[in-house]
Amino acid sequence: MRIPLKHLLRAVLLLCFAVGATSCSSLKQDIRTEGASEKEITGTYSLILYGGTYGNDVEAVAILAKEDSLYTIAPYAPEFDYKVIKHVPAKEGLAEAYSFISRHPDFSREQIARIVDSSGRVIGYEVRPLYRAFTFGAPDVLYTYYWRKGDKVFVDMWVLRKEER
Repeated sequence: MRIPLKHLLRAVLLLCFAVGATSCSSLKQDIRTEGASEKEITGTYSLILYGGTYGNDVEAVAILAKEDSLYTIAPYAPEFDYKVIKHVPAKEGLAEAYSFISRHPDFSREQIARIVDSSGRVIGYEVRPLYRAFTFGAPDVLYTYYWRKGDKVFVDMWVLRKEER
């Protein structure tokens, strides 16, 4: 039985975070997210609609990638699992992001985070769904992970297991 590389990478990353192993320091996350508000999102973006492949899909996140950033943001997923719309004004991009992440019947509200590099520069914004807690045991059921390789920032996401929530 062959384990897909994507799942193997996830297992290694989760093990590193769980154990806090110093041998995993080369996997240190130099791209992070932090709380943000809608008011600070201005300018033009590439809108990345990641996941949400069917109406009941909880694995859906929208990313507004700054077009004048030093980095290009790309999902670590097959091309059929995301869509990129370039040159989108902030207000229009947010409206589309909200529409995209709110398709699940147990959607409660959105959560916005800025995506920043190790120097503190904002390279984009993440818009993720929060769900009714009674449905999944917690409102936030997704884990998103960002990492950089050269001038490209990759993002991966997965649904947290019940024990992790």
